[in-house]
Amino acid sequence: MSNYYLLILFALTSCNHKSKRNYKYTIAKDNHLYIQIYRTSILGSSVEAYLTDSITFSQKLGTYDDETSYIDCKMKGDTIITETKEYLYGASQQPDTMKIVAAKTYSLKALKRLHNFK
Repeated sequence: MSNYYLLILFALTSCNHKSKRNYKYTIAKDNHLYIQIYRTSILGSSVEAYLTDSITFSQKLGTYDDETSYIDCKMKGDTIITETKEYLYGASQQPDTMKIVAAKTYSLKALKRLHNFK
């Protein structure tokens, strides 16, 4: 029974998503912005994406399945547009066909002013 509690304790402590141990990779974007990807589970391909400039802010963009989707960012002036895209599968679909399932906008000035590191 004590092994069961140790297993639960280990599982809970390993759920600290944004840690160096769970870091996967970084994608460089425009204007010295980066998307950092972290594993969220021991098994599976679930990941979290964070938008950061590495100095003043880190904003969580979302959680998604790394095998079937991804989050992309585009800059338009001060506005950052993030889109969560999923691959479409099927006999009638072209390879690498995607659809946008969620979109958010952020102000770069507002993110830098808040100094948040979520």
